[in-house]
Amino acid sequence: MEADGTEVRIAPLDVQYQNATIWGKLITNFAGPMNNFILGIVVFWILIFMQGGVRDVDSNQFHVMPQGALAKVGVPETAQITKIGSHEISNWESLIQAVESETKDKTAPTLDVTISEKGSDKQVTVTPEENQGRYILGVQPGIKSDFLSMFVGGFTTAADSALRILSALKNLIFQPDLNKLGGPVAIFKASSDAAKNGIENVLYFLAMISINIGIFNLIPIPALDGGKIVLNILEAIRRKPLKQEIETYVTLAGVVIMVVLMIAVTWNDIMRLFFR
Repeated sequence: MEADGTEVRIAPLDVQYQNATIWGKLITNFAGPMNNFILGIVVFWILIFMQGGVRDVDSNQFHVMPQGALAKVGVPETAQITKIGSHEISNWESLIQAVESETKDKTAPTLDVTISEKGSDKQVTVTPEENQGRYILGVQPGIKSDFLSMFVGGFTTAADSALRILSALKNLIFQPDLNKLGGPVAIFKASSDAAKNGIENVLYFLAMISINIGIFNLIPIPALDGGKIVLNILEAIRRKPLKQEIETYVTLAGVVIMVVLMIAVTWNDIMRLFFR
């Protein structure tokens, strides 16, 4: 009971964190990042259902964009592209690689594109459009709109996003660059930009931020969930918990690292966004 008469209920010792089993502690520490991943998957599901399906990157059936390079030469809205130049096309990745290869180091290039229509092949000559330093045909992956594909698409989109984030994190570790990090100021700027471009961009940004936070929390820095999980594993190996003093000092060191990093990143954001 407090001095003012307020009653304070304290959890019994047997249900407090420090008295939980190793598995209980691991599950508790992993719950936060897991919730971030779940939120990311759910938001990607919402996006997929809003868009009417999931992108089919494993097929050579593509959606031709109105006013795009292919549309201008009479290619219908849905097209099966089988060949670009000498490159066989089997999926979205092979199309991207073929266009890059056929237009590399060329000025105003033209492409011979083979399209399969009603069992027969037709070749058209296309002048790709330049966009941000690369050439594009004005196509997008086809859409798979069956429920199973859309359901699985939430998981696969989240997994692909996580892999891209991990790849960026790996590059950041081996090639440190403060300009590649973004703090609260950069997040606010990015969220504002997303809001200007519609609800779909906002949802995509939310999903990516959620997965980003989940992965960040698993980094083995003592102040983060990943650091706590490492301490749990050490406790399991030693078959006894670390001394409370040691755990406190380790956690404090992690907090100091995080505070210093946050100050540096925030300062860098302010300088980059407002003074450069």
